[in-house]
Amino acid sequence: MAVIGDRVQVPSRKVGEAPRDGVVTGVTGSLLRVRWSTGEESTVVPSMGSLAVVEKQSGSSGRKRQTKSASAAKGRVSW
Repeated sequence: MAVIGDRVQVPSRKVGEAPRDGVVTGVTGSLLRVRWSTGEESTVVPSMGSLAVVEKQSGSSGRKRQTKSASAAKGRVSW
């Protein structure tokens, strides 16, 4: 599943046309908001095989990491 920041590509419908590519700017359930390389934006509901993630967002899986406090990292517990 695509996450915000992923570069996606949709194959063309006609022979000889270039595929459409853009960046995911929002995700709501199965809806993806995409800003296309042409500057247009649209909301798409991708079906199986209709959209490919060609470049993942760098450095993250789209989730925030939880960090431990310094004392918890050293195994100390305060009562």
